Amino acid sequence: MAMIQFPLILFDGHPIIKSNDDIILIDTGAPNTIHIEESLNFGFKTYSCSIDAMGLTSSKLSELLGMKITTLMGVDILADYNILIDYKNEIIGFSDQELLIDGNEALLSSFMGIPIIELIVEDQKLNFFLDTGAKLSYLNTSVTNRHDSIGSIGDFYPGVGHFETDCFEIPTRFGESSFNVKYGNLPSILQMTLMLGNTDGIIGFDFFNSFKLVLDLQNQLLKYSNN
Repeated sequence: MAMIQFPLILFDGHPIIKSNDDIILIDTGAPNTIHIEESLNFGFKTYSCSIDAMGLTSSKLSELLGMKITTLMGVDILADYNILIDYKNEIIGFSDQELLIDGNEALLSSFMGIPIIELIVEDQKLNFFLDTGAKLSYLNTSVTNRHDSIGSIGDFYPGVGHFETDCFEIPTRFGESSFNVKYGNLPSILQMTLMLGNTDGIIGFDFFNSFKLVLDLQNQLLKYSNN
């Protein structure tokens, strides 16, 4: 299969594509796909999907997001592909073959299929869930308490709903590259999820906006170059 390429819609920091009649939120932070039907045709394959995951439906997700979507595509489907992610040029591509870009490589780990990446914050090596579905990144209060808030911001999380958090801008390093990240603090019930995955935070939009990436979840490999 040649690479299938889509224009990327960044709606409030969330990556969305249109494929046939489907409007799909690409979410590497979700273990499972939720769709309006029990099957999804994507990339010349047909996938079985959940319509309702513990009360979470495409309709409920659309309400939380503020945009109508048919599908939240999780890592159960995304792991089938090498995925080119290029926020600067608003392009995303899917291939069942290896994709090459000039740049560097980093190994990932995972929890429930969700990729985990090592970043450096304040000279500490920390593990983060790598989450395309997160418009805001998150860190433990033990780190953010050492910084001044730049204001509060609203976000949402499936199963929790909307919430407000103080926001902190903190330089973050990946490989030889440094970039600024806006971090919030998760509600305590979600902070427990980080502990279960042995992670220190969630890295979202600011990471993807800083690099051109190829994500290979099956081989737990990330290729990247600076934008």
